[in-house]
Amino acid sequence: MRTKLKEKDSYLLDDAAMQRFIVEGFLTLKSDLPDDYHARMYRELEPLDETGPLGHNNLLPCAPDLRMMLNEPRVTGALKSILGPDYFLHFHRHDHVNYPDGAQALHKDGDNHSHHAIDGFRRYHKTRNVMLLYYPQDTPIEMGPTGIVPRSQYVSRRAVDNLKKRADECKAKILEEIRATSGPDDFRGINRFERYAEMEKEFTERHSDLAAEIDETSAPWEEAKIPLSGNAGTISIVHFDLVHGRYGANTVGRQRHMVKFLFSRHREPDGPSWEHHSAEWFNTEDNQLTPVWKHIWAWHRGGDTTPEPSTSSLGDLAELLMSDDDSMATGAAYELGTTSLGLDLLFEKFVSDNTAVRSIAAYGIVHAGKSALSRLLELIDQAEPGLQLRIIDVIGDIGIEAEDAVGRLVSLSNSEDVQVRRAVAESLGLIAQACKEVSNEVIQVLSEALVDEDAIVVRNATFSTAQLGAAVSTQTIVERIDQNLSHWHHHVRGWSIETLQRLDSPTATRLALNYLMAARWDPAHKSGDIAQTAKVMDKAS
Repeated sequence: MRTKLKEKDSYLLDDAAMQRFIVEGFLTLKSDLPDDYHARMYRELEPLDETGPLGHNNLLPCAPDLRMMLNEPRVTGALKSILGPDYFLHFHRHDHVNYPDGAQALHKDGDNHSHHAIDGFRRYHKTRNVMLLYYPQDTPIEMGPTGIVPRSQYVSRRAVDNLKKRADECKAKILEEIRATSGPDDFRGINRFERYAEMEKEFTERHSDLAAEIDETSAPWEEAKIPLSGNAGTISIVHFDLVHGRYGANTVGRQRHMVKFLFSRHREPDGPSWEHHSAEWFNTEDNQLTPVWKHIWAWHRGGDTTPEPSTSSLGDLAELLMSDDDSMATGAAYELGTTSLGLDLLFEKFVSDNTAVRSIAAYGIVHAGKSALSRLLELIDQAEPGLQLRIIDVIGDIGIEAEDAVGRLVSLSNSEDVQVRRAVAESLGLIAQACKEVSNEVIQVLSEALVDEDAIVVRNATFSTAQLGAAVSTQTIVERIDQNLSHWHHHVRGWSIETLQRLDSPTATRLALNYLMAARWDPAHKSGDIAQTAKVMDKAS
């Protein structure tokens, strides 16, 4: 069933805007709300602690009118275009404060949806998650705006991430030492940034050679970054894996707020969700990432993603695949995925011990889609858990074209390896969307995963249940989701309330409402707004 737009929405993106987003990884909007709204949001954010309970994931209860910005037609139109209808507002949100003289290195946010980026590098290229960044105040260069690296969302940054992994181990030890001699309030508000600055200084002194190597390796990324500066009400929507950080230090003497919300796709695309008129790919530049862009464009349109065979020689592509240049290697992998001989080479690298190359090869296998599925299924039974994990990750990323793999994933759901169970729980939510009727076996797997001893298995199973919705709604699943509203892991709690709303069950809806009523957080003082109340009462008298 293809997605149908109920009515013409002038705020939906057009083909050109969608293609720009696919290529560049971001778009910037200007809020239609008045200046006094943004000024009020700034005032409401000022007293919050971005690291404490008043703020961070509780931003909306503390500043509930932020919903007005999130619900603007210009914003919802862009999000619907990119993520499809009925997208999720992710439970994680954060007011990033750039204190005077603060700084933040370029990075990619977190790990992929499975909690751990496969092999430390591989992430989903397909647009399943985006970030929304909102400035409530004018943010010129001097105020330290967020910086982004356009076109970086499909690039692995293998050299940078390898060095960062080594550095993070060193920094963790230093930070542990600082924590051991710090008071309980030293990691809140601006003190937190002072402690982290102390850690960075100590790291640079103790590991000067490693710090210098990181600076040298990161230099091209720093040179490529651009500022997301703008007036109050500037809103940017960026691909979740776009490289970003602070463009520069805040030197104006007051805090800069940048509110970040995350959004997740509900369903795999079954048709364009924007104002679509032509399947043509307009971008004619000669770029090594062009095969990636075209694949993502085809995927967004919900049509056949079978790639056209590459005209490049196998020898040239094989050489590029082994390149240290992340973009060249990734583009080559996508091209290799278009031919049988190319797939042979990709699978050879995919099962190798070279993590840097096999993580890139995986992208080409995903690009091959259904034509690679039989090879993946032949491998999986005799594979060791690490390879099984990579195979399941690829199958899940292929998405609904991998429907024939559902049974095999079910058979691996009881694996003793927790990473395998995590990947199965996640992938089923993607590929089972293609099933006309979700099998009892899939429902049973998800039901059991909802009570797994591992919180990430539970988290992934909960999200998959939300994606499949009414098709997997049973009394047992509803009861277990309800129980997980009290789970110790906030990811599980966050996705559980979202899931209850999508099970199309009166019982689930009632449980969701009961939870939300009990969880309501009133950010006002216990007597409400005293001044406003007095004003009203004076009028009444």
